[in-house]
Amino acid sequence: MKATLSEIAPLIQGEIIGDEHIVVSALSTIDHIIPGSLVFVDGETSLKIAEESDAAVILVTKGITRSKKPLIRVAHPFKDFVQLLAHFYPIPRPKPATHPTAIIASNVVLGNEVTIGPYVTIDSHSHIGDRSIIKGHVNIGQNVTIGADTTLHPHVTIYDNSQIGQRVAIHANTVIGSDGFGYKFVDGHHMKVPHYGHVIIEDDVEIGANTVIDRAPMHATIIGAGTKIDNLVQVAHSVKLGKHNILCAFTGIAGSTTSGDRVIFAANVGVADHVTIDDDVVLGARSGVPPQKHLLHGLTYFGTPARPKEKAFEHEVSVGRIPFMRKNIQALSDKVRELAERLAALEQGKSS
Repeated sequence: MKATLSEIAPLIQGEIIGDEHIVVSALSTIDHIIPGSLVFVDGETSLKIAEESDAAVILVTKGITRSKKPLIRVAHPFKDFVQLLAHFYPIPRPKPATHPTAIIASNVVLGNEVTIGPYVTIDSHSHIGDRSIIKGHVNIGQNVTIGADTTLHPHVTIYDNSQIGQRVAIHANTVIGSDGFGYKFVDGHHMKVPHYGHVIIEDDVEIGANTVIDRAPMHATIIGAGTKIDNLVQVAHSVKLGKHNILCAFTGIAGSTTSGDRVIFAANVGVADHVTIDDDVVLGARSGVPPQKHLLHGLTYFGTPARPKEKAFEHEVSVGRIPFMRKNIQALSDKVRELAERLAALEQGKSS
């Protein structure tokens, strides 16, 4: 796509500073600027880099009023840049159709303009919402509900009775609704706990590749609306995540844990079972939360066991001082030993 500034600005309610007839041939980020492109900046440092580059125009905040290059001024440069990406690089939408290799039970309900890819299987009494895209080799079980405008990427597996909302994206090889890891050691062996529950994925959720969300023994495992889950994440049975959570790669959440809204789980976080996490909590990378803990509203936690960041940083500083403290203790021990030897010598001299 090529467009002039006068054509681009109305798409993002932007204000042009400079020649509105300049043609933009591409979009760029500050770390890889394409000649003739529009580049967005988020500060004075990146603005200087953009001004010295071959970019045609710079997307900036309304607080910037002048530059060596033409500007488009907007309230939220990053948000508007993302919006422009959809115009410059639209993702082709497959034509609504059902591939002849797909196997679909006779009582499955397909909405309007649904796309079903090759070798898809959809079991009985399931419902696929309008304009949803089911890509190749997806397996959908019985009594599954999938909302409108949802995309399932290749090799996704959806177990029986799962409920998936509207505008959900689930990436390749992810599994929704497999049995939770529930066992009891009885009479010398591990007895499996049956899992008769299901999984609910609410609207506007995105789930990365190779992630697993387990069904509950009873009732439901719930992923709240707007939540975004990275690749290689494990969400165990009966977990209830609030709205707009972020789960980064390698995070694992054990059974019956509950989170509030807008909680952030950084990479490789481990949360044990029956933990309660309030709204707006942040868990730093590689934090570990013990069972049955309650993480308080708005706090940031680090470390294992996870502590509020002030205590966690104090602990890390103390741990870092251990080698120095050991040397001091050794020096003091040597001094005490020396003084004890002198005192013993004095006592021996007096007695003789």
